[in-house]
Amino acid sequence: MKRKKRIRVVTLALSTAALVFTGIASAHAPKTITIRHQMRGCHMWSFANGPYKASLKMKVDQDATLRFVNDDVMPHKLMQLAGPKTAIAKANMNRIGAVAVLMFPGKGVYRFTTKPGEDYKGMAMKTIGKDNVLRLTVVVT
Repeated sequence: MKRKKRIRVVTLALSTAALVFTGIASAHAPKTITIRHQMRGCHMWSFANGPYKASLKMKVDQDATLRFVNDDVMPHKLMQLAGPKTAIAKANMNRIGAVAVLMFPGKGVYRFTTKPGEDYKGMAMKTIGKDNVLRLTVVVT
């Protein structure tokens, strides 16, 4: 009888620990921002499959990671405009599917943009209106 009770207690403890560790891991799982081509404005970006916009503003926790995926018909270079200094891994997203990674080591307000290049050879697409300037504000708490 005591053995069955011990097994139940151990199983419950392991299940609880697994839930706690899963919550911790998912809290800092990378969030994705996708850049894509638009007929009006040339390009926009979306955070976590949300609506596509030229300007994004978001809040993230310290030590959060953002992944930028370039699904546009032109290259983009991710650039920091303001805020505490941070490193951008693979900032030159110079092909379709290229990924840049950004981590936030400290609290603060960070501002970013991209510098778009010319359309990839053979992929030129007509657009309507002035090209959007992509802007991103990240508030790290």
